[in-house]
Amino acid sequence: MKWLLLLVPLLFNACARPPEPLWTEVPAASELVEILQARVGSNSRLDTAASVSITAQGKHFSTQQFILAEQPDRVRVDALTGFGQLVMQLTSDGEILSVLLNTTSPPRFYRGSATQENFSHFVRLPLPPQLLVALLLYEPPIVDYQQAQVQQRGDLLELLLVDGFFSQTFYFDGQLRLTGSKYVHHQQTRLAVNYSRFSSTDGFPRRIALHMPEEDVSLALNINDLTLNGDIPAERFSLQAPENIAIEPIP
Repeated sequence: MKWLLLLVPLLFNACARPPEPLWTEVPAASELVEILQARVGSNSRLDTAASVSITAQGKHFSTQQFILAEQPDRVRVDALTGFGQLVMQLTSDGEILSVLLNTTSPPRFYRGSATQENFSHFVRLPLPPQLLVALLLYEPPIVDYQQAQVQQRGDLLELLLVDGFFSQTFYFDGQLRLTGSKYVHHQQTRLAVNYSRFSSTDGFPRRIALHMPEEDVSLALNINDLTLNGDIPAERFSLQAPENIAIEPIP
């Protein structure tokens, strides 16, 4: 029995080891860029229920959210408290942004252009809708670059793309799965993205974490339920004001 007890953790550790890397030699930068480019357009729509936590300027917020996203810039967010009370509904069809805030009595309804500035009033991550959709769909954008190089760190790979004072880094695991990206301007990280908890069935990450150091904002999205590339009626990306609630311009 003593030997059996000693073997249990050894067997567990053996089962828990990550799979062997797919590559035996460090891939060329062009090969990793091709992997990124092959992802573009592989997912066009997302319908998910997720637990979302945001830390902004030292304040922490947690909500349950139902999120719809469609390329290139359509978004719908229904945010609820942990007790199921509706906090906010937000829709953007790429042109019009509509928001119902249910944190006051009576609720307030806003409508305006779907610009990054207007989006930032309600989505604490100051990102344009098109970029947010791309990140949610596991397609961090590749910006124009002049130089490319690959670095190996253990079983991990870093693809560095540079254009003057701007650089972008993409991270790959031993299975050549994209696990994150980082965008740097003048040596300051503007945006960092991390993907983890990959599904064995569809390969899509079930956890997405975003961090913007300059704005002191971080978001972690833990996906509980997910449908990829299903039909989403266009009307889901628009929102009508409830009766007796005035439509206000976005401040």
